[in-house]
Amino acid sequence: MGTVQGPGDSPDQLNNLNPNFSTEGPVILSDTRGVDFGPYLARVVYVVRQNWYALIPEVARAPLMKRGKVSIQFAILKDGRVAGMQLLSPSGDVSLDRAAWGGITASDPFPPLPGEFGGQYLALRFHFYYTPNKG
Repeated sequence: MGTVQGPGDSPDQLNNLNPNFSTEGPVILSDTRGVDFGPYLARVVYVVRQNWYALIPEVARAPLMKRGKVSIQFAILKDGRVAGMQLLSPSGDVSLDRAAWGGITASDPFPPLPGEFGGQYLALRFHFYYTPNKG
């Protein structure tokens, strides 16, 4: 899905928030049953990104500039609670993994899934990138 903006944010504002760290996704893993999750997922990505940025460890910042990618899969239940979180691809640095994990858990619960969605959960995969700009 790529970069998703939050409510009231222009794409430039969101990308300039912290250009050294980005999320890709979410990738929707479950059947959407024809429901447009775009607006809902924009809010989810915005909240996760805000919480993750607050937790990014010092090793990912100057002067160390640790790089890495973390992939996490989870489900959002009808009532917005997070369930079934799995670390699919660790970065190799526990502090980077914990910050990405915390970006999701600090966002729990999300708003309830859209009322027109008949499913019990929405399964997602997020990718968190630590790519500090050394220049």
